[in-house]
Amino acid sequence: MARWASLINKRRTQHPAILLDAGGFCNPAQGSKAAFNLDYFFEGMRMIGYAAAGIGADEIRFGRKRLLERVDRAGFELLSANIYDKRGGAMLGTKYTVIKAGGKKTLIGTKGGVKIGVFSVALPLFIHEIDPNIPLYYDVLDPRIAALEAVSVLKGKGCDLIVALSYQGWSKSLALAESIDGIDIVINGRREHNQPTGEKVGRTTVVDTGIRRISLTEVFVEWTGGSPRVRVRESGPEAKRMKGRDDLVELEKKYELELKARGIKDAREGS
Repeated sequence: MARWASLINKRRTQHPAILLDAGGFCNPAQGSKAAFNLDYFFEGMRMIGYAAAGIGADEIRFGRKRLLERVDRAGFELLSANIYDKRGGAMLGTKYTVIKAGGKKTLIGTKGGVKIGVFSVALPLFIHEIDPNIPLYYDVLDPRIAALEAVSVLKGKGCDLIVALSYQGWSKSLALAESIDGIDIVINGRREHNQPTGEKVGRTTVVDTGIRRISLTEVFVEWTGGSPRVRVRESGPEAKRMKGRDDLVELEKKYELELKARGIKDAREGS
């Protein structure tokens, strides 16, 4: 995580950059080992500066109360446009968010820059298959209908770029791009392979997320003639060559020392 943070810092000195996760970022394991691991994981997310993350199966397994508490402390936006939380009486997290990137800071605010609209949808099957009791707590709405609403609202807010976080698998993420007009980028969060993937569907770019501690998918957007031009790069090798960011290195050292003190082995496995 420290090397990933260094690469992200480097990018932020070069141009505006936002950090997103499409879901499946949360380790659902139970017990003191998992809780200890996640304390450090969410603290790392806070320090790196995630902007928003979607909800996938792991987040539902992790548990509503714990998820909302950890995300609140980590300070990023939790998104879902189609997972209705019956206990909360609203969507789990928020339906969509608008992130401002770039521009010039003035005494009265930020001038210029772009508005990026982000929303998240999950495939109902992936949520329902977690547990037969899921319908008691959540309604998982049609992702396409939820996406149509989100795109309409975000366009109405004047967004220059619309990003869908799609926890649906590659084929369904491609279908989302094909069926919903107005999405510029679809980020697929339910990986079915171990290679970075990017594909153009009409004017929409569909990409896979990176793999934990292995790869990092970067999406670069440039505006030419008023339209976004999107390109994708696998930046995991570059991240691995970076010197770790000092504060994250210190967090990792603290983590390792506490592992030894508690006699815990391999607590970071899979995180």
